[in-house]
Amino acid sequence: MTILFQSHSGREKEKGAGPSAALAAPPTGTDIAVDEQADFGYFVPPLDAPENYLPLSAATVGELDTLGDLMIEAAAAPNTEDSGPDSTMPPVLTYWGQFLDHELTARTDRESEITSVKEPHPPAVSSTVESKFRNARSPRFDLDSVYGGSPIGPGITADTVTVISGLRHPTLVNKMRIGTAVDPGPLPDGLDEHRDLPRYVQVQAAVRDAALRAAQASLPPPEFAKFSAGLPQRALIGDTRNDENLVVAQFHLSFLRFHNKSIDFLASHNTGWIPDFSSAQALTRLHYQWLIVEGYVKGVCDPAVVDRVVQDRASHFFKFRAEFDARRPGSRLGNALPLEFSVAGYRFGHSMVRAFYDYNKNFGRSSGGAFLDKAPLNLLFGFTGGGGNIDGPKKLPKNWVMDWTRFVGVAPHDSADGLPARVARKIDTALAPPLGEMVKEGNDETDGQLKALFKSLARRNLRRGYNLRLPTGQALHKHLKQTGAVESDPITDLSAIFNSKPQLRDFVKNSQSKFFERTPLWFYILAEAEKGGGNKLGEVGSFLVASTFVGVLLADPDSALSRGFDPTQSPLRMGDSSPIDSIAKWMRFASVME
Repeated sequence: MTILFQSHSGREKEKGAGPSAALAAPPTGTDIAVDEQADFGYFVPPLDAPENYLPLSAATVGELDTLGDLMIEAAAAPNTEDSGPDSTMPPVLTYWGQFLDHELTARTDRESEITSVKEPHPPAVSSTVESKFRNARSPRFDLDSVYGGSPIGPGITADTVTVISGLRHPTLVNKMRIGTAVDPGPLPDGLDEHRDLPRYVQVQAAVRDAALRAAQASLPPPEFAKFSAGLPQRALIGDTRNDENLVVAQFHLSFLRFHNKSIDFLASHNTGWIPDFSSAQALTRLHYQWLIVEGYVKGVCDPAVVDRVVQDRASHFFKFRAEFDARRPGSRLGNALPLEFSVAGYRFGHSMVRAFYDYNKNFGRSSGGAFLDKAPLNLLFGFTGGGGNIDGPKKLPKNWVMDWTRFVGVAPHDSADGLPARVARKIDTALAPPLGEMVKEGNDETDGQLKALFKSLARRNLRRGYNLRLPTGQALHKHLKQTGAVESDPITDLSAIFNSKPQLRDFVKNSQSKFFERTPLWFYILAEAEKGGGNKLGEVGSFLVASTFVGVLLADPDSALSRGFDPTQSPLRMGDSSPIDSIAKWMRFASVME
């Protein structure tokens, strides 16, 4: 991967056909030198077995829309805290998961000849999906979204290389470029003000001009005009999706700071390591990859399932890849990911999103002087490069720098005082109200019904699963049980889970599509977690996430998991000489949290 300028959704730009080879894809639309392409395939081998799928009919799509509408909670009142139940998981896990998703997949939510939420019926046949639906990201946890990857391949121009060079500090060349927050303040803590992503407004003209030339070569004039006007405040990072909301943007910033602090640590301590770019990059990747399993995956999955997958060396994941390769010998690119993971299982994080956050002392709990007593989700989308709220200064205001102590597990863990709890919402079948009216989606649609569709995350997820011919939750669960991947039995009557939600229960039970026994996979994963209390994924969801993550790590011989790395082997240490073995310590080492 190199530089990726894209959003989650939108329409795929038309391009000519090319050979089936695992090569870097040429620029498309506003993407500049997108990543190496890879495959998607089905974990459940495609079979002519209608009982494994949702009924093929326009009526099914209509019932999916109704189900999606039932999943969005109604706001109790304007500017009030979520009514949804709180989990025991810290909110950092929600956006950590989003960052990880951007490491694995790209361009999977765009309207194209293969997949459409606008016109989901009839769906393409499974063989067509496997042969033509491509991942525009090399699925490796190598931080290409941070470092930009290797700028070599078809369509990679000198302008692309120039833009990638802008990721590095212009004079301290071993370090990454970082942005500086500006007034108004105050900062949320006693740390420095270098707490924004790097933006084009601060870089040398050669980098900006290169970005403009590259974009102009692939965009129609109206889109290029929009791109050019917004360039100064655009984040200069490997994947601009990491600047779509402020929490994931500040999470991305921690990697730039961790890299730079690693340089400083190696320069000031006698470790034997050379304090250069390569050393800092290697150590940043190793710590990050170790935390993926020990911090993130074990934080959202059943730890027993994770340990089982690790001990088994993700054998079911590699069996899936081998079976996919055998099915598609003439069209495969390699590095396949399960569609059941990407289109359903890994979308569980949508249910963890809160409508409001206790963000910092300026927009959250405060002893006095707060601008707001909580940060609405729409403002967290607004204070980004494309959100409109930094169009004037072109940089993040100091008062919107994040206080990570409120996101990594520090009390209060409930909403007893009427303000947002410092936890994520439970993993369940209810989504926060803003996800039914997403501020950045559907705004280019002139048709009111289409605009409403694209703004509803639940309806989009459900339609996408139908359109890409995913198996039902019960079919996947049965397959995993038969192959020894999981121990539990499929949920034969899902409606029984929702006795406390009679409207949802009755709809699922009485739907013409028989959703109670032929359940959309994404909804099944959420319901399975809800059945278990909502503080972790259930066994099927845990297996899908853990096997994919562990498999991807083991497929990379240089990963922390393949090497058997743990933080005690690293030369990097905290101030008290302890290893960096938690996300809280990561943030403190990077000096983005006190």
